Amino acid sequence: MIVSVASMLKSKNKPKPNVASNRKKRLMLNRKALSSIFATLIILAVVTVLFIPVFIWATGTTSQTQDSWQASGLIATERIVIEEVNLKGGTASCTIYVRNIGKTAVSVDNVFISLSDGTGMHVYSKSDSPPTFTTSPNSVVQGDLITVTFTTLDFTPAENEVYTVKVFTTRGVGDTYQVVTQAVT
Repeated sequence: MIVSVASMLKSKNKPKPNVASNRKKRLMLNRKALSSIFATLIILAVVTVLFIPVFIWATGTTSQTQDSWQASGLIATERIVIEEVNLKGGTASCTIYVRNIGKTAVSVDNVFISLSDGTGMHVYSKSDSPPTFTTSPNSVVQGDLITVTFTTLDFTPAENEVYTVKVFTTRGVGDTYQVVTQAVT
C-alpha cells in the first residue's frame, strides 16, 4: 500500500470527533430524555398552581381561627349565677339578681321565663323595641351584682306554679333558676 505524504498530512489535520458533543447530540435526539424534562416541568407547574388556592384558604382560616380562639377565651372566663328571682303570682313584674363569678365583665342580653315543663316560653331581649327589661348597672365585673328589672311582663304568673328562669349574657353564657310563685300578700 502506497500512501502519499499529502494523504498523511490530511489525516493528521482531520478533526478528531468530540465525545462531549456527540453525547449532547444523542441526548437531544433521544425523545425519552426530552420527555422526562418536560414531564418534570409540567408536574412542577401543576403543583405550584394547586398550591396557591390552598395557601390562600389556609391563611384565611388561620386568621379566622385566631379570632374565634380569642372569643372562646373570653367565654371560658365568663360565668354568671342567678342568686334570686322575685316572681310573684298575680303580678306582672319580676326582679332577677345575677352575680358575675367569672373574670370577664358581663352584661345581660336575654331572659327566658317558662313553666318548669318547658311550656309557656316567654323570651325577652335587651334589643327589643321598646326594651322589655332594664339592667342596673349595664355591665359588671367579677363579684358584682346586676339587677334585671321587668316592670311589665307579657304574662301574669299563676300562683303556686314552678317557673324556670334562664339568663344569658351577650356572649351566650347563662344560668338557670327555678322559682315557685307565691301569692302577693
